[in-house]
Amino acid sequence: MQPFIKYSLSLSCLCLSLTSFAEILEQDDDNNLEHIVVSGTRTPKLLSNSPVSIQVIDQETIEILTQGTLTNALNFIPGLVVTRNVKGGYNIQMQGFDGDHVLVLINSQPLISPAGSAADLDQINANEIQQIEVLRGAASVMYGSSAMGGVINIITKDYDENQAKVSIQVGHYADAIDNAPLSYTTRVSASLSTDDWDYNLSLLHIDDAGFDYDSSTISQDASGMKKSFINLSTKTDSLNLFSNDSSNNKVNVEVKYQYLKEDKSRPTSIVPGQNTIITYLSEVEQNQLDFSLKTNNEQHGNQQNNWQLNTRYINHQETSGQSNSIRNTDINLAEINGQYVSSSNKLEIVSGGVIHYDSLDQIKPVTGSIEINDESRQNVDAFIQGNWINPNYQILAGLRSQHDSDFGFHSAARVSTMNNFGDKENRWQWRNGLGQGYRVPSLKERFYIFDHSNLGYMVIGSADLKPEESNSANTTLSYNTEVFKSSTLFNQAQLKFDVNAHYSKTKNFIETVHDAEKSAETQLDISVYQNVAQATIQGLDFSIDLSFNEWSGQINYSYLDARNEDDQRLTGRPYHQVKTNLTYHNYEHELDVLLYLVYQSDEAYDSSYTQVLNNHWFNANISINQNINDQLSWNFAVNNIFNEHKDVDANSLNAFDSRPVSSRYVTLGLKYQF
Repeated sequence: MQPFIKYSLSLSCLCLSLTSFAEILEQDDDNNLEHIVVSGTRTPKLLSNSPVSIQVIDQETIEILTQGTLTNALNFIPGLVVTRNVKGGYNIQMQGFDGDHVLVLINSQPLISPAGSAADLDQINANEIQQIEVLRGAASVMYGSSAMGGVINIITKDYDENQAKVSIQVGHYADAIDNAPLSYTTRVSASLSTDDWDYNLSLLHIDDAGFDYDSSTISQDASGMKKSFINLSTKTDSLNLFSNDSSNNKVNVEVKYQYLKEDKSRPTSIVPGQNTIITYLSEVEQNQLDFSLKTNNEQHGNQQNNWQLNTRYINHQETSGQSNSIRNTDINLAEINGQYVSSSNKLEIVSGGVIHYDSLDQIKPVTGSIEINDESRQNVDAFIQGNWINPNYQILAGLRSQHDSDFGFHSAARVSTMNNFGDKENRWQWRNGLGQGYRVPSLKERFYIFDHSNLGYMVIGSADLKPEESNSANTTLSYNTEVFKSSTLFNQAQLKFDVNAHYSKTKNFIETVHDAEKSAETQLDISVYQNVAQATIQGLDFSIDLSFNEWSGQINYSYLDARNEDDQRLTGRPYHQVKTNLTYHNYEHELDVLLYLVYQSDEAYDSSYTQVLNNHWFNANISINQNINDQLSWNFAVNNIFNEHKDVDANSLNAFDSRPVSSRYVTLGLKYQF
């Protein structure tokens, strides 16, 4: 009866919201402004003119959703599966590809995650984001290894004026740990523009209390965590690197520095017969430095040429593991990438290359034993892509080649098309893509040993892994029109729907596979990285959007079927996902209300589980933002309204429960802009 009450309450909230449509005011023309995206072609394009289908989350939505990191914003995106890992971080899955196969970019530059592993969304600063762009499907041609399943591009705000902002947010978990009942998120940002230079400072500190469903045990579900980000940047677009003073020779120079410090401490067990508590520790310190040059230095008639060069260096140091088995990890990553764009009215050519290096050391300081001894890899990439542009159709074709120090040469090709039909009021667009993908095994998958015995699991790398390859096809049909034209209530509402079908055939797909023999010997959940000879991933996404005046809503359904060569489903992937949201914006009172719901069911699970407790779940979230005046604003949010979460006894029963490890989280915040 209880689930029925919860679902009925959610439906009632939606119905009550719909009954208040009579209060809608006139539509703001700014809502009709179209987004500019760069992810599909690596060059700026209107969203409707991108030959590759791109999803966008705008700045307003991001500010409503986020509480410091990207997790909530990405969980809002239709079709994306966001999962909490055992270490307390968050990873993503898109169209059946996990986070190791989805590349995360910051301002179109790769976010190089430790040892080539999936990016932890909780280690990405969500402060000062302009928009998030999502490209589904194989993107190896333009972005290389790790982009087999798609790309998430995070575009940050670009300030050129003097301003400062400060905000504080207080949060409370429904199952907060007794000694830390409140969580705090503090943000400070400032920008200064003087002469030809712009300077920006951004500070973010998160003190997360954590939550624990069963306080009678030592083990905690999500421990307390402290996280700090420092971002510094300076840029100018007026530097003259050449001998003459022509404005065409001006170069944009930008230098960025980011510092991340994260501390976690999570009690996991107690030594039998003693009072010694075993704790899982994670202390991360990361420094990142970026330097970029770009210019638009030649214009001859309709011909425009520009180039850019970017460099990035990351040092990631981590001390982690059980308190009785600590290991130190040192990771260094360096990358230089550049591109050159030559364009005219009908043809745009993008070419470039990448030089990449990363290394990994891992040692146990107590015993002095070396687990990984200075392993490293290097690769050199070259790519070229042409975009033929006509009013009614576009053709995008590209080729990329990579030489890896350990795995030799690899290449990928892709062709995409876009056709426009109908007129301005009833616009149809049909986008198709056919391409290849590749990914070399990361140092983590080959050499890492994730010995988290006190958390009940261990993941072991394999030095014999082979590179992954894929052939993918996707097709997307989009329709935009105006409805309710004659209605005074729904003055010129905008209706849009998209249907996307995707299919991928992979070879040597890398998965973590349960090792039943070793698990039985150790009484732990032992998984090893292995190549699956073949895997087939296919699915369908359908979404419909309706926006009018102050209201907008969306509903999305995603179906996914992912199987290996033995026709067994790949674990951790749900058959069905439904995401729906309703947004209200009151222009008179500058009030934003966002309600979004997530439903997921029929997740594939490992055969080692002895029983299934739950294989479907429902999550409801609400966020409210309001600008009191030009300087002061407040926000309120409730994540996981009904406190749906994994059963406390699931692990001890060796039972499968697909529900996320989460607790109801209520936040209240204030922001002041000087």
